[in-house]
Amino acid sequence: MAFSSFTWPFRRRAGPSKPSAAAEGKEEDAEALGVTPQLLDFLRTLSPDAFKSSALQLHQGAAGELSDWQQRHAVLVLARAKELAKVRYDLCPRHMKDKQFWTIYFLLARTYILPYELRAIQKEKVRRMETDNGKSKDVIAVEVEMQESKCSRESQTLPDDSEPEGS
Repeated sequence: MAFSSFTWPFRRRAGPSKPSAAAEGKEEDAEALGVTPQLLDFLRTLSPDAFKSSALQLHQGAAGELSDWQQRHAVLVLARAKELAKVRYDLCPRHMKDKQFWTIYFLLARTYILPYELRAIQKEKVRRMETDNGKSKDVIAVEVEMQESKCSRESQTLPDDSEPEGS
C-alpha cells in the first residue's frame, strides 16, 4: 500500500483562513492577562541563571499559592513564550520547585504585569461587592477606587521592604 493512500487527519482544509471570533477573544484575554509584546520581549532575555540568582536572594518560605489570575497568566505566557517554557523545563524540578519558579517569575516580570493584575483584582472586587450589596456598578467602582487610593497612600508612608535584610 502506498504512503499517499493514507489520509492525514490534521491536514488544513482548503479555503481562505479568517481569524475566528475565538482567536480575537484570545487576543483580548492576552491583553487582560498582561501578555503584551513588551512582556514577551522581556521574557526572551531571561535565562536560567537569572532565576537561580534570584532564588538565592529569596527566602525559602516566600513561595505562596498562585491566584486565579496568575494561574491563567502562567498558562498563557507558557504557550506564547517558548523561551520561558524552556527555562522552566531546564529548572524544574531539578534546581527549584515549580512554586518557587513562579514566585521568581512574578517578581522579575512585576513591572510589566502589575497594572494588569491590579485591574483584574479591582474587577473582582467590584463583581464581589456587586453580588453582595446589589448596588449599581458605578457606585461600587468609586468605592473600590477610593479604597485603593487610600491603601496606596498608606503604603507610600510605610518603609520600603523590597530590600533584603542586611543590605
